[in-house]
Amino acid sequence: MMLGMPLVAAQEEWGADDSMADVAEDGAPEIAGDDEARRHGEVPAMFRDDAMLDESHSNQELGINVYTAPSITKIFAQLDNMPSIPEDYVLRNRPEKLPTDAGALALEMGYLLADGFIAVRSGHMNDVKPIALDLTRYGKALGVGDKMNVHSASLLENAEKGQLEQFKQNLSATQSDVNEELTSLRDPDLAHLIALGGWVRALEASTAAICDKFNAEQAAIIFYADAPAYFSEILQGVNPRTAKRIQVPKLRALLDELARQMDMPDGEAPTLEKVKALHQTVGRLSTLAVGSGYEH
Repeated sequence: MMLGMPLVAAQEEWGADDSMADVAEDGAPEIAGDDEARRHGEVPAMFRDDAMLDESHSNQELGINVYTAPSITKIFAQLDNMPSIPEDYVLRNRPEKLPTDAGALALEMGYLLADGFIAVRSGHMNDVKPIALDLTRYGKALGVGDKMNVHSASLLENAEKGQLEQFKQNLSATQSDVNEELTSLRDPDLAHLIALGGWVRALEASTAAICDKFNAEQAAIIFYADAPAYFSEILQGVNPRTAKRIQVPKLRALLDELARQMDMPDGEAPTLEKVKALHQTVGRLSTLAVGSGYEH
């Protein structure tokens, strides 16, 4: 079954100078609301990257395009607006053994891409090398090893030189090339799972940062209910065998819980208690997604 549906009409996306949480006249931050025109299975506007759009027939047929595979760099952009990430959440204990299921491999690759971004953003340049090596291992296991070999080397070079912007560009190129390779392998589910893994890791780091140093305006950015709602929708189309291996019903239940927690009335500002609730739920989601390999 093909995940998602092609976008019928292009929607306005966040530009480079747009903010994701504005301040209202009364001083309270405005929450990043749901996309009114978002259709079932379409990527939320905040995570779309029109520059990566590939309108080829094969990509439309397989559900691999900018609208059905969220941009990793757009997902990680929310971290740019967060306070410093607590040290306990900069690095994580990664699984030593590779999963035997392709779905679990894809989820972990998403986590690894986020690991690299978080490490560089937090100044942990020396920790990027093992992450890059793991990306190569996981890429090979997924059948995209050649692509990952090239990108892992570039990511390592960017980290060593402290080139955060180039690192972001390479992450985007990595995702684009991996998606293209997965298209040729006719396995669109994996592209979505990579994006899901990256989003979960980024959200847990974001909520940890806000819990550590609360700011309502910064917190408003992560109250974006379209994100978990979208991932829950696309998981409906995952291959039944993969769905069973990665426990999709349980993943969807937690994603739906996150969507409810993020759905706030217009004009209501987030509180520290609400952010803590999000952090607890996404922590349970992380544990389910990658098991004991994601323990602090």
